[in-house]
Amino acid sequence: MATDDPLQILSTDALSGLRSLPSASVQVGLTSPPFYLLRRYGTSVKWPDGWEGELGHEPHPNDFVRHLLYVFDEVWRVLRDDGCLWVNLADTYNNRQGKKGTTNAPDGSNGRFASGGRGYAESLRQQPEFFKHYVPTIGHKSEMGVPFRFHLAMTDSEFRDFIGAVQGPQWICRRTIVWAKSLVNLETQQAQGNAMPEPTRDRPSRNYEFLFLFSKQPAYYFDRTVIDVPSRSSYRRGDRANAGSVWETRYDILSDTAEGPEGLWQINPEASPYRHVAMWPRALVKQMLLPTTRHGDTVLDPFAGSGTTGEVALDLGLKAILIESSPFAKQALDDRLHGLNMALPL
Repeated sequence: MATDDPLQILSTDALSGLRSLPSASVQVGLTSPPFYLLRRYGTSVKWPDGWEGELGHEPHPNDFVRHLLYVFDEVWRVLRDDGCLWVNLADTYNNRQGKKGTTNAPDGSNGRFASGGRGYAESLRQQPEFFKHYVPTIGHKSEMGVPFRFHLAMTDSEFRDFIGAVQGPQWICRRTIVWAKSLVNLETQQAQGNAMPEPTRDRPSRNYEFLFLFSKQPAYYFDRTVIDVPSRSSYRRGDRANAGSVWETRYDILSDTAEGPEGLWQINPEASPYRHVAMWPRALVKQMLLPTTRHGDTVLDPFAGSGTTGEVALDLGLKAILIESSPFAKQALDDRLHGLNMALPL
């Protein structure tokens, strides 16, 4: 499906949408798939291995990773040889309690509510048939290691075979980024950021997620200079250093859209009404796109959610292809992109 439209929205599941796209037509893929056992989006798919169900609710995390490989094998096909792929994932705790629609609160969504995450708790209560099942081969309350399983499956053909996946492409992981939602000064005990509060008392809070940067080959397009920052210590004035592998998003984000050399982009926590409660901050998407795209390139998000990728891509003079199967997220897409005067498909 070839088109010159700057924005395409495909209202279907990721695998079907990707199969409709021409090969080598996209410069950058960036996406945040549904995290394993964390939310329901109301869609079910028949997967090539015969399992039918919603991505992220497979019986075992290896099954979830295997289904992600089906998706990213197709992303490999539609990606240009000098392109790259950003994937956002976080881990999940194994929990035999399975109470009331949250994954780590001792009293379900009521526990989350009591800790201050009121909007998140209320949205969880509205999700139909939400559940959290227990994986018996993994210890109760243990992290499942989902991001690490995914990293290995994408890059190691032996691990890919171990989880029962068909033969496929071997990605190169160029960097694992820690997206820090909050940072704490251990001496002053002062925190910055807006990580979701957690009521769990027997471990540190979960205040970060992973961003994996994959490429198809060792040589690919990446302009590091556009995200370099002034060096903290140097004998040569004007030296610059890479932004590093820990990124923090705050309410005030540096931007080139405001007046003055140090203009500020005021960003709220980016929470979404009703059922989509996992929106990317626009500054984070911009940080991923700036070094990996040229003006006019096409960006792909196979799990587009509320459309942050499309909004930022158009602001940067890029084209965007968004794939989203959830009817709830489709409404969020309509609302978010309405101001861009784009005619969205029915």
